[in-house]
Amino acid sequence: MQAVLERLPIEVIRDFTQAIPVDVRALAKKLGIRVSDEDLGPDISGKIERDRENGFSISVNARHSETRRRFTLAHEIAHYVLHRNKIGDGIIDDGLYRSSRGDAIERQANNYAASILMPAPLVGEKWRGGMKTAGDLAREFNVSTAVAGIRIRELRLS
Repeated sequence: MQAVLERLPIEVIRDFTQAIPVDVRALAKKLGIRVSDEDLGPDISGKIERDRENGFSISVNARHSETRRRFTLAHEIAHYVLHRNKIGDGIIDDGLYRSSRGDAIERQANNYAASILMPAPLVGEKWRGGMKTAGDLAREFNVSTAVAGIRIRELRLS
């Protein structure tokens, strides 16, 4: 059986989002979530599901780039925080969810994942310090240029 967290997940996340790049694997471990890298085929990025011990486990597609795996892991952590009551057999993220046709739950998880990987205060600090391109911020935060560009727009920095 999964150990009960001494603190709320959002408090744990806050601790891990004070330095960059955010260590999402250590974050998952601190939340009591098991993470594995697996070959999930070409279309599935990751999944979160309840495991036998009544805890949670996340599988991340080992075929994908490091930045994509980091985003996928943050996305699945977001499902854990926001949609834990909806996780049964597993929420699976595939190409559909990465498209503009994704549903509200997936958009929420995407937005929260971006805020985990690129916390607003740290992005603002880097922006004010002269990092004014998606490429610069992507390298600093170890995310894709696409994620950095979206985050810049979300934070209305450009």
